Amino acid sequence: MEYEKPFLYIDTNFAKDEALMTYMAFKSFDFEILGMSTADGEMNPVLAAENIVGLSTEEDLFLPVAAGKSFRDYHHLDKEIFSTTKDYIEKMPAYENIIDKAEDCGRLDIIATSGLTNIARALEEAPEIEDFISHIFILGGETDGEVSETFIEDPESVDKILNTSIDLFLLPFEIANEPLLSDEMIAKLYGRDKNLDIILDEFKNYPLEKRFLGAPLLLYLTQAPEAFIFEESGFGVITSDLEGEVGSLYRTNSRKKNYRVSRVNEEAFYDFLLGSL
Repeated sequence: MEYEKPFLYIDTNFAKDEALMTYMAFKSFDFEILGMSTADGEMNPVLAAENIVGLSTEEDLFLPVAAGKSFRDYHHLDKEIFSTTKDYIEKMPAYENIIDKAEDCGRLDIIATSGLTNIARALEEAPEIEDFISHIFILGGETDGEVSETFIEDPESVDKILNTSIDLFLLPFEIANEPLLSDEMIAKLYGRDKNLDIILDEFKNYPLEKRFLGAPLLLYLTQAPEAFIFEESGFGVITSDLEGEVGSLYRTNSRKKNYRVSRVNEEAFYDFLLGSL
């Protein structure tokens, strides 16, 4: 029986760790990327989409990339890192891109590093695609009054996703921000590829304690869930100040069980990171 690669859709932004994850995904032979979209984050979603298109054409890939909407007026990372005139971002909104790819594929895995607005809107507009999405891997998932920065701006969309039948894997920032990209690792990687060097230069602009690898760790979760330990529970998210800290998860028995990371084998992750680059 012939092995069929998983179909992957990535909904992200273009902070340094998200840029590195995108580069790693483009280099991987373990799955087929069907499309990408951008959500609000450190970079304006339109500029983030343009950077992704620029990187994809540098890698000789031509993917449908659509931009989501912005929640804020200022983004401290707005800069052109990769550019191209060979391809352009899609004119359709991000949620339509998700709908198209889910309907075309029928068994889609999604990585979401910057909130869940685009995915929730796609499910709202086309509820039938819930049956076509196998897993969503989500960056964020703080509990007990702690708050995920990716959940604050649109907690209603987070709660909508948490109440679906889709299998969800949540990677809290308290776990995601533990692995860091050291000077030693940068030295090992530098000089292998010009696009990788450009991304590593972005990491060099930050002190070690800010060189987070959350997005690459989320990509690793899609490939090696056996390297993680999970808490299994139903989850909801606080959506009102009257209920508590907006964006914080709470546990509930009234919803389907999902999987929240409680520990990761960091040594195995670093091996994966170096091997992928």
